[in-house]
Order: sequence, then C-alpha cells, then structure tokens
Amino acid sequence: MLILVSGEGPTDMGRCTGTEPVTGDAFEAGPIAWLVDQIAEAAEGYPFLESALMFCISKARLSERSKALRPPSLPGRRRDKETAYYFRNARALAQMAVELAKHSGQPVIAVLFRDADGTQSAGRGVWRNKWDSMCHGFAYEGCATGVPMIPNPKSEAWLLCALKPVQPYQHCDHIEQASGNDAGLEPLKAQLEAALGEPPTAARLAALVRDGRVDAARIEMPSFVEFRHRLQTVLAAPGKSGDAKSAHGCLDQ
Repeated sequence: MLILVSGEGPTDMGRCTGTEPVTGDAFEAGPIAWLVDQIAEAAEGYPFLESALMFCISKARLSERSKALRPPSLPGRRRDKETAYYFRNARALAQMAVELAKHSGQPVIAVLFRDADGTQSAGRGVWRNKWDSMCHGFAYEGCATGVPMIPNPKSEAWLLCALKPVQPYQHCDHIEQASGNDAGLEPLKAQLEAALGEPPTAARLAALVRDGRVDAARIEMPSFVEFRHRLQTVLAAPGKSGDAKSAHGCLDQ
C-alpha cells in the first residue's frame, strides 16, 4: 500500500518538485507528513516515509492538474468559488492516486492537506463546507481512499496543541477559533514560536513530530479528530479500495 499526499509547502506536508509523485530523497517530508506517517505506522505496523511508501505531489503541480479538469456534469449542483477550489484539488489528487495505483500495482490512499483559513478569511466558507467539498471531489473521481486533511484554521493550531508549555494536549478546542491571519492579533505562528523559544522552521517542526514530541494519537481537536478518524477508517478497509459510492464515506463521520 502507498500513500499519496499533497500540501501547501515545506512547513506542512513538505517539499517536493517535479510533475509526477515523488518519494525517497526527492520528498523532504514536513511535520504534517510525519503526522500522517505516525497514524499509518500505528495502523499498519511499519513506517511509510522511511520505507519510501509515501509519495508527494506539489501544490503547484496539483493546481495545474485541477485547472485542466472539465467542469463536473452534475445537474443542479452549484459550488461557490472557495469550496470549488477544494473540490477541484480533491478531484485532481484522486486522479493521480488512481494513476499511481495502476503504475505500482498497489492500492493508494490520497491525503489532501489544505489550510481552512489563510490570510484572506473574508468570504471563505465554513470548515464543514470545505471538508464536504473534498469528499465530493474524491467521490466524483471514484476514489474511495480519499482523506481530507483540513486544520482549522491552519496547521500551526494542531502543532500548538501539542507544544504549548502549559497543559499540552489539553483544552485545545479554543485554538481552532483563532484567526488564521498571520498579520492579526496574536497569530498562531507567533504563539508557536513563543512555545518553542525559536522560529518554527520546517526542519524543526518535522523533527519534533518525527521524534514523538508531537503525538498524533493525543491531539483532540475537532478538525484533527475528523482527519485522524477518516485516515484510520481507510487504513482499516479491506483491500484499501472500494467503489465510487463508498468514496462518500468521509461525509458520514
């Protein structure tokens, strides 16, 4: 079994280039990829990153692929601009997962990471709409192994829950109510830097997850729990595959 991931940059899924999914030395895994690896290793009994079983496709390449997609032929269904972005990206990653599965002869789990709220919060849909849009995108392409990964408001919230100096892993729900705007009052990135006592670089954050200081099993935040449950469900599915109908499973959590 393989895992195909796509994120936004070095401080989440990591750094990868090229036009095709890459693994091994071509994939510099970020902290969020290591969180995926923790959950997958706990379920399967072996590491995916160290075994070169996790592949990455860059946001830039996935964006190119998503923009080239034909509009969905779903009568009566309308999507606003923001949630359509999540829908198209999920469709594109689902197609690439299917291609990788055919090429490798192995089932492929597709994990799509996108922050729920960046610097432009005005007009962005609510978290649930974005999650459902990714689910619909995976389902539209018949991908039963699609996993949305949407931190609320952004990945720093999940990491801060584990790394905060007072009561780590406890009482973290309120962090999801913080602004995702890095220029706002008490931005999450600044809070994370204060908790670490140093800049939260991609390498530093990845090391903290890889070494177990950030434990995916202990993060109890609504957006993370939804992701973790969906990934565990897909990992536990017989054959790690299914039909287009079962791809809607991430809507039922």
